[in-house]
Amino acid sequence: MIELGQLEAHYDEFAKRHTRVVAVSVDGLDDSKKTKQDFPHLVIVADTDHKLVDAVEVLHAGAGEHGEDVAAPTTILVDKHGVVRALFRPTNVGSRLSASEVLAMVDRDLAVR
Repeated sequence: MIELGQLEAHYDEFAKRHTRVVAVSVDGLDDSKKTKQDFPHLVIVADTDHKLVDAVEVLHAGAGEHGEDVAAPTTILVDKHGVVRALFRPTNVGSRLSASEVLAMVDRDLAVR
């Protein structure tokens, strides 16, 4: 949630770059709706059936605190044509990019094309 708060706090900077932040949650729909209330400028997607996290291969089997499967906080930059321009896939579920690092990726990898 700290990462989402940082991204929310930098909403204006993302908007200046015509960039939307989409967070994908494997939690239930009710949890995703609450997250959307907490972070109104982010797009929150409930992926309860794991179709998206499976498609982008970010589910870490058994990496959770109690041995459960968890989705790693992965950052994927997709341009307006649907082309993946950058990917940050952490080596452990505790690794996260700061909002400043994500903005730097946007500036570097999503420059007007």
